[in-house]
Amino acid sequence: MNKPKKTSTKATKRKPAKNRKKKKDQGLLPYILMGIVAVVAILLILQPVKSESEPKGKDAEQAAQQAASEATGSPRREAPGKDQTQQPSSVEADLEPAIVATLKELGVTEDLYKKQKRGDTITYQVPLDKNVYDLYYANMIIKGRMEKAGAKMVKAVERGKRQSLSFSLPESKKTWKLEIYLDSKAYRGQAQTKTLAIVVDDFGEIGGKLLDDFFGLPQAVTFAIMPGYANSVSTMERAHAQGRESIVHVPMEPIGYPQVNPGKGAILVQMSEQEIRRTLTKHLDQLHLCIGINNHMGSFATTDKDVMRHVMAVLKERNKLFLDSRTSNVSVAYSEAQKAHIPAFRNHIFLDAPNTSDATMDAKIKQLQSMSQSNPNLIAITHCHSREKLAYLQKFIQRITKAGFTLVPLSKSGRYYVPKII
Repeated sequence: MNKPKKTSTKATKRKPAKNRKKKKDQGLLPYILMGIVAVVAILLILQPVKSESEPKGKDAEQAAQQAASEATGSPRREAPGKDQTQQPSSVEADLEPAIVATLKELGVTEDLYKKQKRGDTITYQVPLDKNVYDLYYANMIIKGRMEKAGAKMVKAVERGKRQSLSFSLPESKKTWKLEIYLDSKAYRGQAQTKTLAIVVDDFGEIGGKLLDDFFGLPQAVTFAIMPGYANSVSTMERAHAQGRESIVHVPMEPIGYPQVNPGKGAILVQMSEQEIRRTLTKHLDQLHLCIGINNHMGSFATTDKDVMRHVMAVLKERNKLFLDSRTSNVSVAYSEAQKAHIPAFRNHIFLDAPNTSDATMDAKIKQLQSMSQSNPNLIAITHCHSREKLAYLQKFIQRITKAGFTLVPLSKSGRYYVPKII
């Protein structure tokens, strides 16, 4: 007899476990859903809310530009749209304001110069007072001012006593031409200050009380110092400390050399360019505080164009001026200095020749007064050899200033109210 099978207790016990797990999972679901909802809500809260008026795309870019312009104070630039196109500037570069300002600096008023326009060329006819300027100095002033204004010199032509200077601007098709020439008639009737620059030659040898007393002369008096002497450097240094101009009194070959001896370190006509350069450089290096040179003797050397051209080349490199002592009536030194575009001056009278008598002084003062009628800016040379020459010069200065002359340093002669070269 078969016994009935017993039901497994394990099988009957698992069903309630599954039911409990299912019930447990169903109980966690609401919490999971609530967590998800909470996270989404937090994210929505943290996200910045966009204003309905906030610009988008190109509008945002324009808004950024407007904000930047308001911050810097610069005008707002509109972005071109369908109905907007960027137009090129109608304002063409113009050099006229710089030209007018430069002519005013030169003392040339609007009633004195003429302006003419032909096509793209604008020409100015500019008369200059020959008592104040030479063409080369005016050339340098004009060129410097135009270059400062951004212009470039495209052509320069010299015809006799006239110069034509043409300038252009990179962004313009125009050419501005200045025709400069000497014509003092246009300046007649204008009040002018009479000036006198006095240069005392041959310092370097003298010292002691005599030198001390020469340093008691007005500061405007310029000292010309011979190179290579016992007191040359100390005289230069003392003049510089006093604020007095000094120049190198360079020995040059005279007519009658070697019987007429200009002294050591002279520039001779038979010298090569290298020898002239070496000799002059040595003098300038020794007396380096001097602002330029003049010639000691040199009645032969100053008539030689090649020699003077070599001299001026060195002076130009060293930024020094030149005074032609005019020991020869046919000297080319002044004109060669002008051609080299360096500050150039020339002597008008020797004060102590033939002697230092009262009669000589009377004659010299009359000559200067006469010359000042056509040239109000004069230069005179004298010498420092003795106490008699010092006394003569002291008395002369008293009389010439009472006669209405203003003493000026050499570098200011003819340029008392003249703009500087830049």
